[in-house]
Amino acid sequence: MLPLVFQKAAEVISIIEKHQFEAYFVGGCVRDYIIDRPIHDVDIATSATPAEIQEIFPKVIPVGLEHGTVIVRHQQESFEVTTYRTDGAYTDHRRPDKVHFVRNIEEDLRRRDFTMNAIAMNAKGEILDSFEGRKDISQNRIQTVGKAADRFEEDALRIIRALRFSSQLGFSIEDETKEAMGKYKAFIDKLAVERLTVELEKLFAGVFYPKAVESIFELELYHYLPIFKDVPLLLKQIEPVSSLAPVFAFVELKSPCITAADCVKAYKCSNQLKQQANTLAEAYHRYKQHGIDAWFVYQLPKEQWNFFVYLVQLADNEIINIQELRIVQEQLPVLSKKELCLNGHDLMKWFPERPKGKWIKELLNEIEYQIVTSKLANEKSKVKDWIQWNQPDQD
Repeated sequence: MLPLVFQKAAEVISIIEKHQFEAYFVGGCVRDYIIDRPIHDVDIATSATPAEIQEIFPKVIPVGLEHGTVIVRHQQESFEVTTYRTDGAYTDHRRPDKVHFVRNIEEDLRRRDFTMNAIAMNAKGEILDSFEGRKDISQNRIQTVGKAADRFEEDALRIIRALRFSSQLGFSIEDETKEAMGKYKAFIDKLAVERLTVELEKLFAGVFYPKAVESIFELELYHYLPIFKDVPLLLKQIEPVSSLAPVFAFVELKSPCITAADCVKAYKCSNQLKQQANTLAEAYHRYKQHGIDAWFVYQLPKEQWNFFVYLVQLADNEIINIQELRIVQEQLPVLSKKELCLNGHDLMKWFPERPKGKWIKELLNEIEYQIVTSKLANEKSKVKDWIQWNQPDQD
């Protein structure tokens, strides 16, 4: 029996087949099933066109009709279904100018990047492996479907994907594939940086990241990686991590002319990641000055603790036991601003003669610090008495 993650999706395949069309599981989910890795997303390919899928299922979301992709809603879950296709010319070395829908699964598999990703599986768990992907998996080998030069000239992101899979799986890159990666590496500059960022984050997270770094330096691919082309040796110092935030914070700590914000801008990351990277860099400097105290733990979000420990170990080879942070947190009188006994409205009531101004925020910040560090009780009466002796400055 197929794993649970496939079972509801298998119902979608069965429904498509009842309407006289083909459908298979394809891509990474099949590869990971063969390798026995965790499966997160299940993709379905079919001989049915998007219009035909829309006739079969009552609820279909047309997310990428130009590429033949729709989302089928079935039993309160979503499944990505894509029509078999072949790709037209890649004149920009990034994406096909056109796609052509076809009815043959082998034609669809032939356009894919690597043999291990060109394997299909039906709803019964039977494998269709036209390009010997299972053989390459058994030999821990990354090899392109067809000529490597053609695959990388079509889309240079496949060069980075090869590195990413090497990092995730520990597989070696086949010789002809690696040679073509070096030959067409200049096309990486033509990629949208957002696509590069997605692959790079997965690459850094790979358990076998050092193996990928070996290939990066062997082929001198770092010349085509924003930021790292200026500080390539930092790539060898990084350890596997699940987010770019601590990586960018590390770059800031080790590069006097590059900030985490520079990294975020270069890779067009979110403001959230920028904030996380800045928080980690600031936490590192506070830790170096004051150690792990109440104010430090209060200001560092709990979801960043592991990244902070990672950063200190990476930067200084110093191991921090995360239990130290937990012990300090358990002793904190409050865990957030919301738990303070007062807010800005209280201050305005206590000082009705004073106009609104930055004094409110400044006074609240000072009160927050006094309470967190246990120098002041979190009680309105105590806070009001404290203010009598610490009158806020006039704006």
